[in-house]
Amino acid sequence: MNFGDKWAAASVLKNPRRSFLADPVKILDALRAANRGAVIQAFDAKCVASVRQIHAAAVAAHLAFKAGTNISKKMEMELLLRLAADTQIGRALDRLGVRADTEEVGLCVLADDRASAARIAEELARAVGGVEVDDDYLMRGERLAKAAEFYSIEEAEIESVQASSRAEAILILILERIATLDLRR
Repeated sequence: MNFGDKWAAASVLKNPRRSFLADPVKILDALRAANRGAVIQAFDAKCVASVRQIHAAAVAAHLAFKAGTNISKKMEMELLLRLAADTQIGRALDRLGVRADTEEVGLCVLADDRASAARIAEELARAVGGVEVDDDYLMRGERLAKAAEFYSIEEAEIESVQASSRAEAILILILERIATLDLRR
């Protein structure tokens, strides 16, 4: 995805390698050192109902830095804050941090050009391991219920959204939470 002067690549992988889960920071730091200027982040993807959600968080983080409304000093952390729709770094890390029992890892790479974003995302996906999942997998019933709970979305809100499906209504509300984070500060 392209926005402004950046390219974003995002995905969700299920069944990541245990070696990645044992020390994700080491792997992320090595990739960041080899790809200066790119934003590279991995997180527990239990809240992700669509890859569009990761893209929305990336755009929101980028725009926050451009506007000077960023919460964190680091873009990687700002991305997590936006994805969690939370203003507290500790809470965002607690909710989205990769742990030994993480079952799905979300990935996001921001780079200055399409080729770099794609190449770095492929390197990160190889390091994480597992199998990439699509939005059909991410928008399943039980998973959507967990995502709605993660974002404190009430049933009345879901019912009030004009959307083609319940899944689309939940996604719209999640995207709204991400986009309006600055209003809750």
